[in-house]
Amino acid sequence: MDFQIRHAMPGRIRLHVPLLAYPSMVAEATLSWLKARTWVKSARVNYDCACLVVEYEAAEKGQLDGVLALLRQASVEDLEAFLGQPDTSAVVRKPAPTSEKFPLGLPTLSLGLALIPHPLAFAVNVPLTLYNAIPIFKRAWRVWSQERRLNVDFLDTLAITASVGQGNLVAGTIVVWLIRLGDWIRDLTAAGSKRAIRELLEFQSRNAWVVRDGTVVSVPATALVVDDLVVVYPGDMIPVDGAIERGHAMIDQKTITGEGLAVSREVGEQVFAATIVQEGQITIRAARVGDNTTAGQIARLVESNPVGDTRMQNHAERFADRLVMPTLGLAIGTALLTRDFNRFLSLVIVDYGTGIRVAAPTSVLSSMTHAARSGIVIKSGGHMEKLARIDTVVFDKTGTLSFGTPHVTDVVSYAEHIDENHLLALAGAAETHLQHPVAEALREKIRELSLDMPPCDETEYHIGLGVEGQVNGYYMHVGSERFLRRNDIKVDHIAGDRAQIDERGHSCLYVAVDGKLAGLVAYEDRIRPESHEVIARLHAMGVRDTVMLTGDNAVVASAVGRRLGLTRQVANMMPADKAEVIQSLQREGRSIAMIGDGINDSPALSFADVGIAMKHGADIAHEAADVILMEDSLWKLVQAIEISRDAVGLIKQNYGIVAVLNTIALGLALPGNLVGPEMTALISNGSAIIASLNGVRPLMRRP
Repeated sequence: MDFQIRHAMPGRIRLHVPLLAYPSMVAEATLSWLKARTWVKSARVNYDCACLVVEYEAAEKGQLDGVLALLRQASVEDLEAFLGQPDTSAVVRKPAPTSEKFPLGLPTLSLGLALIPHPLAFAVNVPLTLYNAIPIFKRAWRVWSQERRLNVDFLDTLAITASVGQGNLVAGTIVVWLIRLGDWIRDLTAAGSKRAIRELLEFQSRNAWVVRDGTVVSVPATALVVDDLVVVYPGDMIPVDGAIERGHAMIDQKTITGEGLAVSREVGEQVFAATIVQEGQITIRAARVGDNTTAGQIARLVESNPVGDTRMQNHAERFADRLVMPTLGLAIGTALLTRDFNRFLSLVIVDYGTGIRVAAPTSVLSSMTHAARSGIVIKSGGHMEKLARIDTVVFDKTGTLSFGTPHVTDVVSYAEHIDENHLLALAGAAETHLQHPVAEALREKIRELSLDMPPCDETEYHIGLGVEGQVNGYYMHVGSERFLRRNDIKVDHIAGDRAQIDERGHSCLYVAVDGKLAGLVAYEDRIRPESHEVIARLHAMGVRDTVMLTGDNAVVASAVGRRLGLTRQVANMMPADKAEVIQSLQREGRSIAMIGDGINDSPALSFADVGIAMKHGADIAHEAADVILMEDSLWKLVQAIEISRDAVGLIKQNYGIVAVLNTIALGLALPGNLVGPEMTALISNGSAIIASLNGVRPLMRRP
């Protein structure tokens, strides 16, 4: 059995299995067999991309490896015997029936026959009309059998059967055709969303040019590995995420970032899989391949999260369903009083619910697809609706409002024989063997100033405090104020300088030489250049509170908050504290969006009404979040809110279309002599078509 591992992490694996590209007995048996394993939590097949996803107990990795080895060696015949399934007929995919290829074919034929005044056409059309209406009958029966209530599908069923019973096939076939047309538009929109995901994954099905043993050779994109040197020629699709090592190119990135125009990329800059080189030739060092690329992550997130119903849709459908009995009572009462069956038929044809059921998912799907094309993954329609009504945005500071990479801003020396540059070089030497961000910031500043860093003889690192040891004949202490105090080094005399540094929103590294404070190194986590404008834009959009959560002290947090225009900031935060702040705001009645990027943000992202993760966030943050920004810019947050608000506005607009046109149809049908059942069907069910077409407008917009 042929398959490839597309993505694997402890407790979860996704396989690409060509055999599972369509529903079959083998696919069903495979799922049943896997689910019967006690160590398998869940198993599902996504037929659109031929993927098998298995979630399992991480401790049982050995059992999973054994099953995969067995499946890889098995033929289809072996697999059937292995699974105990005798049926192999489904292995070869059969062509889709005509009704699936052309879903309006039979309803259109039926409508045409209804217009032919001939007994033979009538005789053929009666069973054909009832056959075309089966999906409507099934929906009505499902709601009745499971919930014991009548819904709008019941009115449609009644209208169709009554029309057929009366011999008025024109009215019946018009109702069926319009309902099926609405369903088709909705399904077409869903197919468009899946097609957009397939386009993102197209790079995986192509060959790529890679440097192997000094020669450029062609290999399947699925065979690429991290650190491969990949050559991309003009017109080719980039198959990996990585940095350019040679060359310069104009690249069309709209599939990932939503940019309408090609962008220039040179040596050292990042490029993404599924984007296209328009001009130039580049060689890329692969950093992420396959499903780990940005495009792969977008596709995985979208395909694994259903659209879902919105609260607005559920409420509107329930309201429409509550109108069923009054409408039915009005139709029966009017028919008894007037003895006019056509008037009864016209009234039961009026159907508020069909338009709601069709138009809302169409609007949500098209808006989600528009967002994905703009580099924003919104996991469901429900999350989109919540995002549209948020009034408070909570930001994690590091990696969100800031880049998360410290930068040295000032060096102050208190030692007469050691100037600022010498002090910086000594501090950098003391932290030579450390890999934390502040140590890297020291080294970056030393490189920037072209300083010579003295040799480091011997140092000892104290976790969370600092480092001490011999550097070029000096005994160094480099770290926090608390670290120096623990080593009885006096620091109180420079409290004024430290306060000034704090007021600027910077942090401080203390440097002591031979037991005496020798200086301070001020550094800051560089704020994103767009942060201030984004926060101002959010306030202009009606977001009343913007809150920053940070582990910095209160003075630094306050300085950053003032610089960015935040309404408040909360300092000295631990991961668990962030979640408590979210819950506290929710108890105040706030609707909250939380945006972060790290593992420590995951609890807060989960508690927020809408959790939003930055592009370079940790995997667990992406899993916990409801919205993923696939471009490293806070402007995507603003765009996500705007798209969500537009989507909700579009849904309300469509509900207005449905309500107005159906009310007009009801008003015209009641007198009995203004319109017949055929015109009532056109007005009532036509409202669903108009609303659905209105709902696909986001697909027409440029990212």
